[in-house]
Amino acid sequence: MATANSPSDDTPHELSGVVVGWKHRAFARNIHLTVQSSKTPRPTPEAIDTHHLLMTRNQALLLANYLMRVTGQQLPPRRRRTLWQRLFG
Repeated sequence: MATANSPSDDTPHELSGVVVGWKHRAFARNIHLTVQSSKTPRPTPEAIDTHHLLMTRNQALLLANYLMRVTGQQLPPRRRRTLWQRLFG
């Protein structure tokens, strides 16, 4: 579970809410993931929390594989390139 320290309290607490947005970018050899969430069903701009996560590429791959598996999705099959495409493509 993800935990964070509240500005007024030094004890960790559990983060929960509904994801309302996210973005990512490469950061050195890692992935910087920004997740926006809200505890309210109808979020207003002041009710949105932003969380910044820095993860290795391996951690990002494990998370992606997990999400693909639990949603029942599959990667498209790899298409083999012909010799002609490998030489001139």
